[in-house]
Amino acid sequence: MTFVTPEPYIGHLGLDGVGDTKGLLESQMRDKHIKWMTSTRIKRLEEGHMIVEEIADDGTVKAEKDLPFAFSMMLPAFRGIKPVAGIEGLSNPRGFTIVDQHQQNPTYPNIFAVGVCVAIPPMGPTPVPCGVPKTGFMIESMVTATAHNIGNLVRGKAPDSVGTWNAVCLADFGDGGIAFVAQPQIPPRNVNWSSSGKWVHLAKAGFEKYFIRKLRKGQSEPFYERLAMKTLGIEKLKATTKG
Repeated sequence: MTFVTPEPYIGHLGLDGVGDTKGLLESQMRDKHIKWMTSTRIKRLEEGHMIVEEIADDGTVKAEKDLPFAFSMMLPAFRGIKPVAGIEGLSNPRGFTIVDQHQQNPTYPNIFAVGVCVAIPPMGPTPVPCGVPKTGFMIESMVTATAHNIGNLVRGKAPDSVGTWNAVCLADFGDGGIAFVAQPQIPPRNVNWSSSGKWVHLAKAGFEKYFIRKLRKGQSEPFYERLAMKTLGIEKLKATTKG
């Protein structure tokens, strides 16, 4: 198996790494006999062949390789939402929606955006462009802030809630995995932690069961979840600001 990625190194994650994700992910891939190619883009696909280009730091093509395959899976680059793409002041060139700290578009204040469609600048220049991921807890933070801010508008007040955009991730490798916490997800961070082990797989399986049960019961954040996160110093909203 070969993992082809635009990231400049394994464990970059679009975040320039979190803790020792580089070393941890490389180790996991070696254990699973997975090869990798970084700073690489796909040039074309043929029957049973994937032609890829390795890009040098100066943006030139360093090498072109033919990767034969019996099965392949491709994840195309994300884009924003088509209905709002191409509107000046609302979306960036790739269609992602521009928002301020309150999840509100500065040009069209009646529009809020959360999740994958939000425009977030990349961490920095890379040989092959890498987008910033929007992780689950980060999106919950966005949604919480948006709900509070829309409530303020309905009551005739100004938006004042700001999401923390903290990232809490459990990456399952089947019999183990890697966990990381980035507070906030976008550097500079107050917490930049990662770890690995069999406990991550168990935690992931347990969390999935808990999360599905929570959805079925219609609970977004039970008090015990809020208490546990607060004990760990992981909050969804920053201290209230007046805007």
